[in-house]
Amino acid sequence: MTKLNIEELGLAGLSRKETAIEKTSRAAREILDDENELRRRKIERLKRTRLQYEHGSQHPEDTQQ
Repeated sequence: MTKLNIEELGLAGLSRKETAIEKTSRAAREILDDENELRRRKIERLKRTRLQYEHGSQHPEDTQQ
């Protein structure tokens, strides 16, 4: 058997494992992104409802989904 040096190990295609802090950060980012998307959708829906109500085309209770 031959001994591998550090350079050969680097070229072996081994990927670095994800650390605990990286896993936590990634999970937190995903949660925040999901919450931001839900908030954006809710704001858009409320804006449409308010505009429809102000123009008198529908009553607010008719636009509930």
